[in-house]
Amino acid sequence: MYTPPVFRIEDPDWMFGFVEANDFGMLVSGAPLAVSHLPFHLVRPEGGQPARLLCHLARANPHWRSFEGAGAEAVAMFRGPHAYVSSAWYGAHPAVPTWNYDAVQARGHATLIEDPEAIAVQMRSLAARYEPVPGFDMDAQPAAYMAGMFKGVVGVSIEVAEWTAKRKQSQNRPLADRVAVAAALEARGEHAAAAALREANGLAKP
Repeated sequence: MYTPPVFRIEDPDWMFGFVEANDFGMLVSGAPLAVSHLPFHLVRPEGGQPARLLCHLARANPHWRSFEGAGAEAVAMFRGPHAYVSSAWYGAHPAVPTWNYDAVQARGHATLIEDPEAIAVQMRSLAARYEPVPGFDMDAQPAAYMAGMFKGVVGVSIEVAEWTAKRKQSQNRPLADRVAVAAALEARGEHAAAAALREANGLAKP
């Protein structure tokens, strides 16, 4: 990901929090090129071990075969709020329109998880994060039914070797332009994009 210094974020805690808040991402691998849109679970670094990203693929999706055997390199991509920015909102000219966005990429070695018990743990974690209370209860389902479901998916674990984070939120514009863009986004109802711009630039909400 092209990341000029003015937009680059190197704070691991920010990256981890961003991924946890925007955890429906894209899994990308090559040879052959394949892309899958998936929910991810971040396992933060602990005990000297690198961060890991866990996800699962339907066994009917051929993408999982990219990671058979010794595994393969993969990239997980996550995107947050984004918005079109009109140069008409700027006070400083000449200028052209652009697009603001937050994004994080994680590159690492991906291997398969095919043990049903490990897949069950991963599915429980996902359900615990998103299910309402009361909601889906895995333990209340027939054991044979769940065993069949686990056979129909394949887990993927990515040991992250490199993180890249970008906050392109008008930091290269004069302060007055940043304030004006935030106000214009709010006026258009793009509240999440306006909040991201204010946060990235340390601007108080009016």
